[in-house]
Amino acid sequence: MLRLLVANHPSVDGNKRTALNTATVFYLLNGRQFEYDDEIREILTKFGTDATAVDEDEVLEYLRAHTTEVDLNEVVRRWRGDLVEYGLEQLSDGSSDPND
Repeated sequence: MLRLLVANHPSVDGNKRTALNTATVFYLLNGRQFEYDDEIREILTKFGTDATAVDEDEVLEYLRAHTTEVDLNEVVRRWRGDLVEYGLEQLSDGSSDPND
């Protein structure tokens, strides 16, 4: 999914962000939390420029190492509680940079 969304360039802009957010939601809906770091940005950039240069086994290893089991009901309860306590304005990062 990551490779296809980045390498096939379905959108004019934002393919890497879309791929990363899609993967994060996919994992969450399947009871996993994807806690990525800067290395994923390097992987996505390689997918976008030369997908054949990416070792898929290394990507799979990275994904396995950066996902953990999560109780989706607990995540929703926490989000709901944070939203009630802090409000939507406080929970957004406030960045106007579309690349964040």
